[in-house]
Amino acid sequence: MKYCIPLLLIFSCSTNQQEPKGADNALDAGREYLQAHLQGDFEAAAKYCEQDSAVLQTLRSDEAMFRALDREGRQLHRTASIQVYALEETGGQQAQLIYGFSYEPAKKDTLYLVQKNQRWFIASPKMQQ
Repeated sequence: MKYCIPLLLIFSCSTNQQEPKGADNALDAGREYLQAHLQGDFEAAAKYCEQDSAVLQTLRSDEAMFRALDREGRQLHRTASIQVYALEETGGQQAQLIYGFSYEPAKKDTLYLVQKNQRWFIASPKMQQ
């Protein structure tokens, strides 16, 4: 019995650690991140983020805004589609995804991506310089 508690602690600590997932290419990383973002699954979205405080702070801010939406606002996000306008390679290991959402067709935004260890992650604009 005295060995059960330490084993439970070891298993609970090891399963809660989230490793960045990334994606095989920039388009998939951006699409998966944005889809998780629209669905309100910010834990899944974080798996596609570079472990940079600016990126994670932006994600937390977006999560707070999503949580503040009323039921109709959340449903609008969940049913929205992603409009990809362009994927611009800005170097061998950097890219920019120009996108918009179906609920705001006139608005375009840019998602910055970086490749590390052959996986693509969302990055902050400052990392693109």
